[in-house]
Amino acid sequence: MSMNIGLTGLKAATTHIDVVSQNIANSSTTGFKSGRAEFGDIVDANAGKKTAGSGVRTQAINQQFKQGSTTITDNALDLAINGNGFFAVKDSSGVSYTRAGSFHVDKDGNIVNNLGQNLLGKDGQTPLKFGGTGGWHDISVDGNGNITAKDSTGADTPALQVGLTDFPNANGLKRVGDTQWIATPEAGTAVSDAPGSKGLGLVSSGELEASNVDISAELVDLIVAQRDFNANSKTITANKEMVQTVINM
Repeated sequence: MSMNIGLTGLKAATTHIDVVSQNIANSSTTGFKSGRAEFGDIVDANAGKKTAGSGVRTQAINQQFKQGSTTITDNALDLAINGNGFFAVKDSSGVSYTRAGSFHVDKDGNIVNNLGQNLLGKDGQTPLKFGGTGGWHDISVDGNGNITAKDSTGADTPALQVGLTDFPNANGLKRVGDTQWIATPEAGTAVSDAPGSKGLGLVSSGELEASNVDISAELVDLIVAQRDFNANSKTITANKEMVQTVINM
């Protein structure tokens, strides 16, 4: 039994190391949110008070949605959210949500991210696209997400407004990679509107939200995970030695 308990400890410690490694690997990824492994003990409810337990298991790997620091850029369409919410982006696979606000204008006037996904407006469904004759310049975005620009003739383009979306339970969102999430029933009903409305944050133009990973804290956590791994390895070794002693009697 003790060997099996030790094996569950090794598995949990490995998961812990995997989560820390993922965090460290993405310490420079725009909009990345660190993860945290949550563990619980395994107990046979029918075993009575004289049983130590059956080990440990991973309950969940939760995302830490605390705000990251901001980095200043020279692109007016680099947007950082100050407060709650996500940018809604859309492609042929559907709508996803992200805190990574690196956007630009494509050849057709669509405001897109590095993956070619369209940035959506305050209804959470309508892609933002500049009007006019192309050659868009003098782009500016205010804190409420209002976008102004001029086209190649120098005329003002029709106004656009960035939207933000938030959820009652952000940890219920499903991670899909590229610092993006998709909605699930566990996340609750999406609330989409303009920045500064309905509890949503404001946006800052010419800035990007950096990863919220604290490298110092992660390195300390890595030491703890390694210590746990080594300790569980020793319990397995001790159990093997005890079994061998019994066999040799």
